[in-house]
Amino acid sequence: MQQAFLDVNGVRTNVLTFGKWVEESFKPSDPKDIILMIPGNPGVTGFYKMFMHTMHEKTGFPVWIVGHAGHEIPKNNTVDPIPPLKGNEDLFRMQGQIKHKIDFINKYVPENAKLHIVGHSIGSYVILNLLKEESIRSRVVDVNLLFPAIETMAETRNGKFMTTYVKPIVWLILFLTWIYSILPSVISNFFMYVYMKVESVPKMHFRTLTRFIEPSILEKVFDFAFEELDLVKERDNAVIKQNSDKIRILYGRRDGWAPESYYNRLKADIPEVKAEVSDYDHAFVFQQSRQIGSLPRELHEIKQFLLTARRKDAKSVKIKKNPENTKFKVRCSRFLYTLVITDKEKAEKLKQSLPPGLQVKEVK
Repeated sequence: MQQAFLDVNGVRTNVLTFGKWVEESFKPSDPKDIILMIPGNPGVTGFYKMFMHTMHEKTGFPVWIVGHAGHEIPKNNTVDPIPPLKGNEDLFRMQGQIKHKIDFINKYVPENAKLHIVGHSIGSYVILNLLKEESIRSRVVDVNLLFPAIETMAETRNGKFMTTYVKPIVWLILFLTWIYSILPSVISNFFMYVYMKVESVPKMHFRTLTRFIEPSILEKVFDFAFEELDLVKERDNAVIKQNSDKIRILYGRRDGWAPESYYNRLKADIPEVKAEVSDYDHAFVFQQSRQIGSLPRELHEIKQFLLTARRKDAKSVKIKKNPENTKFKVRCSRFLYTLVITDKEKAEKLKQSLPPGLQVKEVK
C-alpha cells in the first residue's frame, strides 16, 4: 500500500493505492488495467482500505482511490495548507469535486490505460458526470456504482432526517467537534473507543476516525452533503443509457439513501441496465468490505462461465447446492470448468441464464 497527499485541482489530496503507485510507469508487458475508486461522503480514503485490498487481491490490478477535496488534512498542514471553506466553495462543492476528479485522471491515469471505475454513494453521481467527458469516457472499460446516490436524495429516509434534524444543529456539532479536538488524547481516544464499540466499527478504522473528527473537515463534509440534497434530483437517464454496456449498479434492500424502490424505478425506465438488489449495507466499508470487494472478480468469473457454457463443445452442466454455496460444472470435450457461487440469488439467476439445449443436471 502507498499513500501521499498530492496536488489535485489546487488542493492537497490524500491518494492511496494498492499495487502500482500513481507516478509509476507501466512496463510494456504490464496489463494496462487500473481500478479507480471514487468515495462517498465523507470522501475519506482510509475507510476503503480493506475494500481496495480485496479488489487488488482478487483482480491483480492496481487499485487507486482519490479522496474528496478537503475531506482529509495532512499531518503537516502549515506548508501549503488546505484552504478554508469560506471563499473557496468552488473547490469543495459538487462542481469542484467533479473538476477535482477530472484533474486527477488527466494527471495520473495513462491515456492508454483500461480504466475500471468504482463509485460509492455520491461518488456514483460524480462518475456519471465524468462519463460526459469524452476524453475520460473513451478510456473507461466498465463502471460499478455501489449504493448510488444519483436521484432525489432529499426524498429518501436519510435525506429527510438530515434536513429535519441534522441541518439545524450543524453549528452545535462543529462546536462539540472543536471541544473534542482540544481534549487530551487519553480522553478523546476513550470517547472514540466507546463510540466504535457501540456502533460495532472495526478497530482498524480507529486512526481514520480520529483524524476525521476535525472542525474544518466536518464543515466541508456537511456543506457538501446539504448541497447534494438540493442538487441531486432527477436521475441522468441519458448518461446511463449511453453507457449501459459499461455500467453495473448495486442497490441495498435496506438502504436509506438508495432504496429498493429506486432500483425498481430505474429498471422500469431503463430495462437494459445491469442492476441488482442486495442485502449489503450502504456503509459496507465497516462490515462487508471483503464481500463487496470480491464482486468484480465474481462477475468476471460468471461471465467466463457463461461463455464456456455457450461453446460448441459444451456438453452438460452439473449443479450441486450446498448450505454454503452452489457449484456449477460445465463439461466441454477437453476440459471441465467449475464455478462456486455463495449468493443464492446469483446462483438462481445463473441457472436461468444457461443456454437452452444444454443438458443441465442437479445433483445432491
